Amino acid sequence: MMDLGALFVLLLVAGLLCWSARPAAGHTSKKEWSGEQAADMTGGLILAFAALGGIWQNLSGNDVATLLLNSLAWYAALPLLVCVRIIQAAQRLGYAWHWDRMIWGRIFLALCVVFELSRRADQLSIIIDVSAILGAISLIIIAIRPQFNIVGGLLATSWTVSAIGYFMVQPNSVIWLGLPVAILLAFKFNTKINT
Repeated sequence: MMDLGALFVLLLVAGLLCWSARPAAGHTSKKEWSGEQAADMTGGLILAFAALGGIWQNLSGNDVATLLLNSLAWYAALPLLVCVRIIQAAQRLGYAWHWDRMIWGRIFLALCVVFELSRRADQLSIIIDVSAILGAISLIIIAIRPQFNIVGGLLATSWTVSAIGYFMVQPNSVIWLGLPVAILLAFKFNTKINT
């Protein structure tokens, strides 16, 4: 049985991730989402629904929808959030990769296809392992470029330590997503403060 407190924390962190991805007011009265904001919002919504599904399962005992929501959270939302960080790291390295929402939608669909192929091959843990490694590399690059950021470095180290824990434990409960998403959220807020 999942821990209700951890599910509420995941729901809170996912809600904060969605809030942080909201469109910012530009020079015009019209607000537009960047592709990265839309991808963060998508990942946050999937995580929020997975947390709500876990809460519903705890309260009702009905676990019909939670398997799909948990799978989407682990194998689509987390890799999507890591993909956003990969692109942000590439931008810090000088690449002018600013993709629109349509491209990020295609990336999300590609991640769903990778999930299904990995599921059929019984290799789902590879998705988590690759996401953990690429997330660590991306956060380290963002933390050190253009100049070293101490808080960003500590958060990148936290991600790396949690990634090592994920390699060893191979968790499958959605409550374990609270830690990496909280690290990504803190990293996102730290990056906004320092830019």
